[in-house]
Amino acid sequence: NVDLKVQHLLERLHQDKLVVAFVAEFSRGKSELINAIFFADFGQRLLPSAAGRTTMCPTELLYDASRPPSIRLLPIETRLKDASVTEFKNYADEWVTFPLDLASAEKMSEALSRVSQVKHVPVDLARKYGLFGDDDDDDILAALETGDEGNVDIPCWRHAVINFPHPLLKQGLVILDTPGLNAIGTEPELTLSLLPSAHAVLFVLAADTGVTKTDLEV
Repeated sequence: NVDLKVQHLLERLHQDKLVVAFVAEFSRGKSELINAIFFADFGQRLLPSAAGRTTMCPTELLYDASRPPSIRLLPIETRLKDASVTEFKNYADEWVTFPLDLASAEKMSEALSRVSQVKHVPVDLARKYGLFGDDDDDDILAALETGDEGNVDIPCWRHAVINFPHPLLKQGLVILDTPGLNAIGTEPELTLSLLPSAHAVLFVLAADTGVTKTDLEV
């Protein structure tokens, strides 16, 4: 519907935000780049940079002056409900919030490391969450090899919002950090809503491999 698209575009303009989505295959240095841009003053990596298929949830990095510096996390269990991530943003009690201690790099790193927390659950439950489909048998077999029989590691969190007072973020920049490309399909909103609503997508390639088959598919 053209009217809805126009309305959506007008809302985005009124928000006065510039949303840039970072997308890459695994091990392309995407999180390292975000660390270098926004957290260099801390002298160490703050966002986990060794994220794999199941070990990172989509993460928004922004600044909201009405909230204290914090990381808000949406439990993976919310995938059993009908509401989208965007809708859940209106329900504060669904999120788990941890404050950010801007004076301590160690405490900042500890708080932000939560985006890669995982839990060990039965395969059937992982399928209920929509984290493994019928086409993911190879991934399930690989996961089973690293854990107890019949169990797999899944993310603890569905989405994270980091409220951080960086000068660029204060000007209205919003960064959407996505998991590895193969994991994007596990959160429908990444492909159906959040990515298309971004004003720009920064697609990170590896210097040693160039454009890969997976890159082209995405």
